[in-house]
Amino acid sequence: MKKIILSFCLWLSVIPAVMAQDIITFKDGSDIEAKVFEVGTTEIAYKKYNNPDGPLYHTPISEVFRIVYENGETEVFGNSYSSSQIKLNAAGEITEGMKYSDYKHLYNARMYVHQPGDPYSRFWAGLASFFIPGLGECIDEQWGRGLLVMGINAGLYVLARTDATVTQSDGVTSIQYGNFGSIVTLVRFGFGIWSIYDAVHIAKIKNMYYQDLRSLQAGLDVKIEPYFAYTPAASGQFCTSNTLQPVAGLTMRVVF
Repeated sequence: MKKIILSFCLWLSVIPAVMAQDIITFKDGSDIEAKVFEVGTTEIAYKKYNNPDGPLYHTPISEVFRIVYENGETEVFGNSYSSSQIKLNAAGEITEGMKYSDYKHLYNARMYVHQPGDPYSRFWAGLASFFIPGLGECIDEQWGRGLLVMGINAGLYVLARTDATVTQSDGVTSIQYGNFGSIVTLVRFGFGIWSIYDAVHIAKIKNMYYQDLRSLQAGLDVKIEPYFAYTPAASGQFCTSNTLQPVAGLTMRVVF
């Protein structure tokens, strides 16, 4: 019986040497079985586990998420995924709670593609500004911009009426504008067209921003993987304190 127990202890001590390997997990989600020789300030030196006589590889630490060493110890270097790995509409970094003025320059409205759940309607914003310039911007929750457009439109209307002649004939009221009033009316008409475009443009940009926020929130991934390592065994009558025993379990990796 003692021989069997001693053989078992010897088998436990041999397994780590045979199966000794480090697991390098990169930020793109890939894993490599390796033997890590050096972890420097900027790079990691390692050899592939299945080719111990092969070349020595050098990988920047910025590309590595973590290393799980042969003894079960884990060293984490950074987030496993960055937001830049998720395809976004924005040309730069965005965060939740940004103001429209902070992110509008990051988007190209011509690249907008409608998605279910977009909070702003291009149709209703444009239609509102068709009847009342500035109302579409208010529907887009750009109240300051919308009220300013309404004020300018009202001012142009009053200015045009200063050069207008009102006549009535057979109960029909007609308004005739002079040269100045006609020019102001033409400017007001063009301003109304611009307001329609502006309301639709804002709706597109805001929708693209919220699409990106949904993409970032959906970028959370949970992965459960089997875990196997060796831990020191308790001292006993036959096994010394430096004997290792296999331990199996599950690990959960959360990817942002």
